[in-house]
Amino acid sequence: MDILRESADLLRGHRVALRWRQKDLALRSGLAIATLRRFERTGQIGFKGFSSLLVTMGLADHFLSCFKRPTDGPKSIEAFLAARRPVKPRQRVRVAKRPD
Repeated sequence: MDILRESADLLRGHRVALRWRQKDLALRSGLAIATLRRFERTGQIGFKGFSSLLVTMGLADHFLSCFKRPTDGPKSIEAFLAARRPVKPRQRVRVAKRPD
């Protein structure tokens, strides 16, 4: 399955899960209903329209996270192992009870 078709299928699934009709999503996103129908049928849509759909459906952060740079990992095996060493649990200090 190609990425355009799969994207359309996944977004349609989200729309259905939200219990929105195509008309509802088109109105909320500002897209023409014909554009949304074509997208769901063929996967063809401009990036601006695609981003409008993502924002409207609350998926923009998930989409953008795919393009974010991964955090830098440890620079050496020693740094990796040091980060994985268990931290020694703190011991409680016992306080003597006061006589009543």
